Amino acid sequence: MVYSGSETVKKLQASKGQPLMMTASRTPETSLEEEFVSTTSLHGIARVANNTTRTIFRLAWLLIMLVFLGVCVAQITDRLQRFFMYKANTAISVEYVGDLDFPAVTICNFNRYRMSELTAADLRTLNYILDTNDYDYDEYGELSSFSSSWDSYPLDDDNTSAAFNYTEFTLRAGFVLDDATLLSCDWRGKNSSCSAANFSHVFTSFGNCWTFNGGSDGEPILKEIQSGAGNGLRMMIDIQQHEYSESLSGNIEAGLKVLVHDQGTPPMIDSQGFAVQPGVHAFVATRKQQFLNLEPPYGKCDASRKLTSFTKYTLEGCNIECRAQRIFEMCNCRLVRHPGTEVECTPKQTNNCAKDVLSKLKSGELPACECPVPCNYTSYITILSTAAIPSQRTAQLLIDQYDELSQYTTNLTSGSASSVSSVGESPQLLDSTYMENNWIVLDVFYENINFQLYEQSEAITSSALISDIGGQLGLFLGASFITLTEILSYLGRKLGRVLARIEPRKTATSPVCEMPAVREMETVKTA
Repeated sequence: MVYSGSETVKKLQASKGQPLMMTASRTPETSLEEEFVSTTSLHGIARVANNTTRTIFRLAWLLIMLVFLGVCVAQITDRLQRFFMYKANTAISVEYVGDLDFPAVTICNFNRYRMSELTAADLRTLNYILDTNDYDYDEYGELSSFSSSWDSYPLDDDNTSAAFNYTEFTLRAGFVLDDATLLSCDWRGKNSSCSAANFSHVFTSFGNCWTFNGGSDGEPILKEIQSGAGNGLRMMIDIQQHEYSESLSGNIEAGLKVLVHDQGTPPMIDSQGFAVQPGVHAFVATRKQQFLNLEPPYGKCDASRKLTSFTKYTLEGCNIECRAQRIFEMCNCRLVRHPGTEVECTPKQTNNCAKDVLSKLKSGELPACECPVPCNYTSYITILSTAAIPSQRTAQLLIDQYDELSQYTTNLTSGSASSVSSVGESPQLLDSTYMENNWIVLDVFYENINFQLYEQSEAITSSALISDIGGQLGLFLGASFITLTEILSYLGRKLGRVLARIEPRKTATSPVCEMPAVREMETVKTA
């Protein structure tokens, strides 16, 4: 019996107790390419590689595959570029609720200082004080001459030195909300359900201002459950024009400046709000808006941003603190309306330094304040309409009603007249003309018991990007992420075989192992 070479080697090794040796002959390797094209879920590849199909059809399939591959790559590239642009969408919705937190309402009189409260020393510096009152936004022109009757008083440096207390002066001589100025106050349609005690004091560029429902000192926020005029805050205010002391370089208007704002948001009364003239009933229909913003990279808000003088971060509070800091750095003082414990600016410091700092901030000569938008904040849109008061019929009724209040008529006809008669207009008795020139009815209410929600969201989320890429692969190539796994598996196996061919196989190619086997085979054949 004649044995093949490999069988002979195996028998000889077995008879001598030697371990079996690997032979150089192997079965042919299975083609990875044939296996891949026949099993992959990328169906177009199989049609291109099918040897039984005519060449022209295979070329057509190859062209189709290349075209759709290019389109797919372009679409996926576009989606990736859009994803890394970090765009945000804003969804606007109307939320209906059973009740709404009523906003804070801040009122200021255009007259900052009452004539009846000004002393002889105050009159010496009143022009200087009025001229140095600055506005964060509004630019009031400086006039070379004043029409006021006290313009002959010289500017007194002694009264504008550090001894002058701006806070004390404003609290004493500024606009006061009391029984003489707040004639009536109704909340949610209930007569006399609120009073001056329900208003909190706040300093602004208008001097003394007063806020209703400010939520200060832990007071609960009032809620409104019904929309429409008369269901919110209604008050009648006497602005007392006979007390006006403004000059042409100050406020030449008569009336109130009103701002509807969120609790915790400082009133920027000079740049926001609306003005109401005397002799009108002002209807203020209010709409609430809530904003939810994203942090970077999709948005510009900063949830970690805190303020030192306010309980919550607001854009207005940030700007106030920034301006106060710039003024303190350059003037070493603080404006009375700015929060803080630093030394207050005197009128001379305000005019010679602080006013210049604010002007440079507005013009861009100084770096702008870096105040990102809040991540969560509330604002209010107001729609103002007015009607004249009083009507001919109600004028006499109001006169009869308020003539019964001796305190009110006493305030109009007593001591204050003598104190201002030399420098201002004496007060008038209560009549329809006085009402038209001094009375304002302010009616603040919700237009509807709902609010608009503006919520930012990612334009393309990570899951949306993955789904989009999968959709593009499936639409243009009939592929999926499983197909990508198949391709990676093929490439890995292909790389493994290439590396296996490069690495020397010592046991298969060593001549020391093969020569004895050849000799033994020749011996067997001879025998």
